[in-house]
Formats: sequence, C-alpha cells, structure tokens
Amino acid sequence: MVRSSWNAMFLMGDVLRQSLGTLLDNAGYAPQEMTWYRVQHPDLQLRRYFSNSAATNPVLIVPAPIKRPYIFDLLPQVSVIRRLADAGFAVYLHEWPEEQAADWNLETSIALLLAAIEKLSRDHQRAPVVIGHSLGGTLAAIAAALVRRRVGKLVLVQAPLAFGQCTGALRPIAIDAQFEVLSRRIAGSLLDCASVAAAPEEFFVGRYCDAWASLSDLEALALHGRVIRWTLDEFAPSRQLLQDVIELLYREDRFARNDLHLLDRTARCDALAELPVAAIVDHTSRVVPPSSTLQQLSSPRVFVYEPEIGVALQHVGALVGRRAHREIWPHVIEWLRQGGNHKT
Repeated sequence: MVRSSWNAMFLMGDVLRQSLGTLLDNAGYAPQEMTWYRVQHPDLQLRRYFSNSAATNPVLIVPAPIKRPYIFDLLPQVSVIRRLADAGFAVYLHEWPEEQAADWNLETSIALLLAAIEKLSRDHQRAPVVIGHSLGGTLAAIAAALVRRRVGKLVLVQAPLAFGQCTGALRPIAIDAQFEVLSRRIAGSLLDCASVAAAPEEFFVGRYCDAWASLSDLEALALHGRVIRWTLDEFAPSRQLLQDVIELLYREDRFARNDLHLLDRTARCDALAELPVAAIVDHTSRVVPPSSTLQQLSSPRVFVYEPEIGVALQHVGALVGRRAHREIWPHVIEWLRQGGNHKT
C-alpha cells in the first residue's frame, strides 16, 4: 500500500507537470516543429519530415526514451531536424510510445530500432545514418552493433557506451536502485528527482544560473523557456526497461564488455569499429563523461560541445545551443556527406 501510494504521488506529479507544460504552450513557449507525417507501419511510431528536396539519403533520429522528441526540433534556428532536411537528407524520427506495457524491456526497444533501420534500408536502398542522444544514443549504438552492415554512419550526441567506473554522476543511483519497491511503470517525475539528486549542478542549479545569464539576451531567454517547457513532458517507462538498463548496462557494463545478449544475438561494442562513428562530447559533463563515450571507440570523429547560455540544461545543449548550431552541426553534416551512405 505504501509503495502504491508513493508511486501514485509521482505519477500525479507527471500529470501536473504536463498540465503546466500546456499552460506554457498557451503562453507562447510551444515548440515550432517542422511538418511531419506518420509512416505507415504496424509496429513502429516513425515520423518522416517534409523536405523541399528529392532526398534519398535517410537519417534515423533516436531520442531518449523518457521524454517527447521535439528537443531535436525546438525552434527553426536551432533544429537538428531542419538542418538535416535542408542539407538534403530524408529525415525520420523514431518515436517511443508514451504508454509502455508492463513487459516492455531492453529487447523490445532494440527490436523496434532494428525494424526502423530495416525499413529505411529497404525503402531507400541504402543504409541510413543513425543519430542518437543520451540513452537514445546508447540504444542506437546497440542496434547498430547488431546490424552494422545496415547502418551507414552513427552519430552519438552525449551518449554513453561504457558504464561502470565511467558512469559519472549517475553511478550512485545505478548502484543503489531497488526495483522491488517500484511499480510496473516508473513515474517520469521520479526519474527527474533522481537526476536532480545525482547531479544538482546540472539539473537544478544549472537551469537557474542559465536563466539569470539569459536575462540580457532575449533570444537566449526564449530558448531557455522552451527547453524548460520540454522538461515538463514526462514519460512513465516500464520498470522492466529501467531495470534492464540499470542492471545490464550500468551495473554489469555488458555492452562495453561485448557480452550483451539480446534477440538471440550478442551486441558487441567493438563491432562499432566497423562503422564510421562521430561523437559529440562535453568535457565538463558529469552526467555523460566523455570517457563513457570515447573509451570504447577506436577512431571516432570527435566534436566538442562548449557550454553556452540559453540551453537551460547543458545535457541538451548540443541539440539546441545557438553556438552548437553554428560551430558543430555544419561540420557534422559535412562529415555525414563524406563518402555518402553505402547501398544495401
């Protein structure tokens, strides 16, 4: 009874935060997303973004599976999706279901990504670029390792591959998490509270410092407000998915150890050596230390994100930062164009 009441309180917090998000939408802080349509598929929630060009090179974007994906398309001037579409890519986004079944787990998630990669490979007759952020990047890397010949290039945006001693600020939570006291769905508000406890300088103090620093810059302040609005969109992932991520990745570090068994196969991190991989890292981050990404890669193309104002949370700064869009993404796109995507 105590467990049920405790989780119900956090789930109610999700509802309240989403309601506040709607109020902020009405106040002018709604995202300004590019037009997209739903790709017809019995299992996938796959978006295809409209483009003015006859795009043939497919890109699959994989967001983190705990919040809505429009952080990739927050405002036209800081939209990763618009940049890719303007560069001539056929841009797709894998959208995670907000209501996950109780038995939704790591295998389920990877199976969906493999289905999306297969569909894009088949439809475009060439291997797609796969871009993932944070835990979405980790899942993208695992999927790419399983079907590396079906992936053209991989871009990891502050996405950890190695855990254990490389985990960073989230390590205490990963070690101490007790899943038997959790319900089948984990409230997004609970995950937020855990993140604040693990890295208050990033998830709590940092956002207020950023708001103060943005006061004299109206563009930065408008961007900051929209990122804060995005943080109010909470998912309630299944306990089994979270448990798999914590136990198989954080605690046992199976992907980095080349011993992650999924879908009757073994996902080996060293298989990424057969792929062109780029990594965007933040040397100041305690949430995703650069070593957690770079330690497992043989010769990645590395882009360094420098913290900037207006992004509210530096963990998403590489996606929405104005300087990031001036100094990083043009070079990422240039790298993506080099050599093209091989045909399947």
